[in-house]
Amino acid sequence: MVRPGNDQAVKGNLQEHALPEPVSVRIYDREYVLRTSEDARRLAELCGELDRRMREIASSSGSVDTLKVAILTAISIIDELARARDALQRLDETLSRRSLQCVTMLDHSLFSSP
Repeated sequence: MVRPGNDQAVKGNLQEHALPEPVSVRIYDREYVLRTSEDARRLAELCGELDRRMREIASSSGSVDTLKVAILTAISIIDELARARDALQRLDETLSRRSLQCVTMLDHSLFSSP
């Protein structure tokens, strides 16, 4: 989980937990300090990929408005995610269908009279 880098502890019914060390990243010429309970190198790699995509979108759209570039990048990434989910769903359905065919073939070969 990624959190913005603030130093306020969570209070209330939850126990206080020490936050991981801050990770400094640079995205589209802005410096951000984030905290993550996951691998800091992975977070840095993801931020690098986000920076690359934002620059690619800015270049192709000709926009210099950071917010517009960020929104266009988010739309592009969510479209890619939706397409990947659809492809995964199709693969899962194909695998289920083929598994059922295999089970049916095994049942026929094991339980049919010669």
